[in-house]
Amino acid sequence: MKYELETIPVWDAIKDDKECFLCTLMKQSEQDAVSYYLGSSVMHPETRVSINKTGFCPSHWTMLAQSGAPQSLALIIHTYLGQTKKELEKVFSMLGPTKEGKKTQSVLQKIAQVVRHREEGCLICSQMEKRLLRYTYTTVQLWKDDHDFRLAFETSKGVCLHHMQSLFSMASETLGPLQAKAFSVALTHLTALNLQRLEDDVLWMTQKYKAENIEKSWNGCEDAHKRAVMKLVGESRLIDPL
Repeated sequence: MKYELETIPVWDAIKDDKECFLCTLMKQSEQDAVSYYLGSSVMHPETRVSINKTGFCPSHWTMLAQSGAPQSLALIIHTYLGQTKKELEKVFSMLGPTKEGKKTQSVLQKIAQVVRHREEGCLICSQMEKRLLRYTYTTVQLWKDDHDFRLAFETSKGVCLHHMQSLFSMASETLGPLQAKAFSVALTHLTALNLQRLEDDVLWMTQKYKAENIEKSWNGCEDAHKRAVMKLVGESRLIDPL
């Protein structure tokens, strides 16, 4: 697959010095996608058709509902709800004529199948996935070709464990075997260093609450617990792309 470079946003995210620069990029990607589906796109028939067919994952339905654009969401949900109702009514009608037993269970299974189908896929996750592929591709290529970026990358806080796997996959796909191994070694070394840093920060946070340490400096560890969670699981993750 051919990917486009996204040099500027990747560089900016590295310089932002968060626990995962890919999470920083994906959070913005998620916000952009939410804004798109609550913006003027809701007036385009092709957008409404896509939404009626696929919809969003539970996380992004909730995000859309909390985004402060009730009119746009009402337009989306009205047609999506109508399509869902139409599909369910078709199988609901099968339940009345059936006798108890296997036929009833068969209809109930069909109802469950319709519900599962309506829950499959997420247009926002799919948009985010396209961005993630471009960002991981850019990271790998800059690491390969740009000495300054390689230095910035290998002295950064790196990425969360979730996005570490995305970088491994992209390196394997787009680099030669020797370069892919070198990148993977660099990334695992960087990850190990940052896990140790976080472990030390969290340890000091636990000790800081002891009476004998009350007057001592936090040493920047006030939010160590939050940063550790970020490193472990990340944020703005893909849930159910197409």
